[in-house]
Amino acid sequence: MELNRVQAGDRKNRCQILEKSKCPQCGSFLEFKTLPSGQMYLQCTKCSWNSRTNSPIILGTSERYIEREAEKYGLSTRADKCNERLRHRTGFEFCLNCFEQDLQNSTETPFHLLQMRYGLNHQEIERIITERLSSGNVRGLLDKKKKVFINLSDQMEAQLVMQLQSQGFLDLQQIQTDLSCSRDTVIKIIIEMIRKHKLRGTFTHTKNRYYIEQGLIELILQELNNQGKIVHYEFARRVEIPEGNVKNYIMNMMRNKIITAFFADGGKETISETELENEIENYCIKNGLFLITSLAGHLKIAPELARKSLFKLIQKGVVRGIFTQNHEFLTEEKLSEKIKAIARAYRKISIRDLALKLAITEQRVEEGLATLISKGSINGYIDMTQRLFVADGKQPVTAFSSHVSDNKSQGVSSPGAAQPIGEVEVVRQYDFVGGQLHFKVVVRNKTNMAIHDIKVILDVPSSYRRAQELITINVIDPGNTHGVDFYLEPAECGISTIGGTVIYKDAMGKFHTIFIKPKDVQIKCPLLIRSLDTIEDCQKAIQSLPSDARAFLIADLPAAMAYSAAHRAVAQFDVTNVASYENDEGGVFEAEAWFSSEAKVTGGRVIIRVYMNGKTNTLELRVWCNEAGQLTGLLAKMIELLFVEVNLMRKIKSEERSKTLDVMAITRNLMEVSNICLLRYKASSARLKLEDTYSRLTRISDEYSNNCQKIYDWIKRLEEDPYNDEEAMLTDEDADALDADIQIIHNQLEASLNI
Repeated sequence: MELNRVQAGDRKNRCQILEKSKCPQCGSFLEFKTLPSGQMYLQCTKCSWNSRTNSPIILGTSERYIEREAEKYGLSTRADKCNERLRHRTGFEFCLNCFEQDLQNSTETPFHLLQMRYGLNHQEIERIITERLSSGNVRGLLDKKKKVFINLSDQMEAQLVMQLQSQGFLDLQQIQTDLSCSRDTVIKIIIEMIRKHKLRGTFTHTKNRYYIEQGLIELILQELNNQGKIVHYEFARRVEIPEGNVKNYIMNMMRNKIITAFFADGGKETISETELENEIENYCIKNGLFLITSLAGHLKIAPELARKSLFKLIQKGVVRGIFTQNHEFLTEEKLSEKIKAIARAYRKISIRDLALKLAITEQRVEEGLATLISKGSINGYIDMTQRLFVADGKQPVTAFSSHVSDNKSQGVSSPGAAQPIGEVEVVRQYDFVGGQLHFKVVVRNKTNMAIHDIKVILDVPSSYRRAQELITINVIDPGNTHGVDFYLEPAECGISTIGGTVIYKDAMGKFHTIFIKPKDVQIKCPLLIRSLDTIEDCQKAIQSLPSDARAFLIADLPAAMAYSAAHRAVAQFDVTNVASYENDEGGVFEAEAWFSSEAKVTGGRVIIRVYMNGKTNTLELRVWCNEAGQLTGLLAKMIELLFVEVNLMRKIKSEERSKTLDVMAITRNLMEVSNICLLRYKASSARLKLEDTYSRLTRISDEYSNNCQKIYDWIKRLEEDPYNDEEAMLTDEDADALDADIQIIHNQLEASLNI
């Protein structure tokens, strides 16, 4: 193995190879390496294996200790360090500072210029530049194929990154002019930036520009906002990128909910939801009665998408109408015209015959008639006894007229109309489900006639978040009941009064109002204190405690980050992390954590479980508590904190997520080891957490070698007597000492990593 002058100097001109040693990975010799802190370890002379980060872990301050450990694990056969003086070869001397200055004076430096100036061959130039790059004396790229060194300074790289972030693309011709270099050199610089900063984007067909993914997303968003739709081929031709890339970017934007849009024209176009709804609304105004397939053909979308979008507009109240059994849609105005035409021909017609003529169900006929009568679009009434529609002789001129006949204005009932007998009753009740208050209102129609256009309005205090406060019921037949469900998210604890109002029309079109009797609801969010429980205590306690849970699908974050977010949310309460389990076998992440506590004021055990299933991307929070109000309040508060943590995780850049996960895992491990020490629990459990902490801490940075050594010493200590048995518990002396070291390590890491 040949060394340069710097490498020989690092070894003090002595051979550091451990004789009769063998690398477990490639079989080559092992040599001693020393960290700035003075700790030594073994490293292969050929491959990247070393005993600091690979198994077996061998790290210490004594050469003799390293030799004994190497012999113990079969890496050597009773050998010592060679320690012979290195052979010194002399040659033509030149100034390294001048050599480095020449490399930094221009963007690209060909080898033949260096050969002429310093009298070196290409192999020597390549070796020297490689050494200067590894030592950090120069920054840049080495093109071994074309024998050129490309200078890429920090200032140049920062300027290109800033330009890329500000305008979303890089103009290769402009960079070539600014740097006075070849086109191939510019491409290599950009490729190096892509690799180093893990950029996502694409070059144009002619390689005149490089677009970053965010820049293309902004262009797509701008096009959608301005035009409402994107023709993939035209957009791809305009920005000079493959058409398939445009579609892939749009699919990712849909998947990440950056845009709400749909594919049209067989996947050749993308249309925004707003534009699609506007075109559907205009089509409804223009046609009134049409087949769903005709609408789909006009918009170049799938019939099912056309039907769903139209149904959504109906729910919003933008479009009013009904779907027929002939796969048609009939607007309310067109329906009113058809019923008026029928009313002119028939004074009385059964609901069944009217349903057949309109190609809709009898229930939809009743609902439609009730709505049109209540709006004044048609004049008449429904005789529910004989199931007849009885029309007045004169119908409104327009679909939205509120014509009232003379008889009605004088308070005289229409001929044949029956007066309602009985009353309408409203009852309410609530329970707790999944951290939410489930408030149910039931309307009982005890009259002998149908009621319609029933609106249930809930009066909810500001301490609750709710998706809706009004629910509409079209029709309730005589003697029938209909219940509606409101799900409320408690935002704060305390006693709240929930009431409301029910408004409905009877068969004669007269409005009635019933007030919902107020109901007092108490939400408790208990103050928690830690409890020194083991996992066995928790498993036994949950057998007799009621529980509730909420599950969430979190598909836009790695499963490990979603689990860390939930763990951080629960850890904000004064709880003890009893046990945790993480498994990433087969690339599928699965994790579980248990927390124990007690209610400070009322007493009683409170147990919390976090479970992450990476296979289905589902996260579950489950709470065991003996009081329903406390259980719901605590679960609701944890969910609120969970959303905060998840949103924070989403803001972490993808290149920083690996380090972030390691830092969070280290924090959890230190917390659990501290709890194990307090409980005097199993030494094997503490050792497993320390091994995981050691592995992650060495992966983050070399700056924490002292803490790594402390953890390494404790791992070795917990492998010896009296902890050979897996069930052996920590002694009082070792538990106190380990807990003290853990607190010191945590404080140091907290100061340096802001954890």
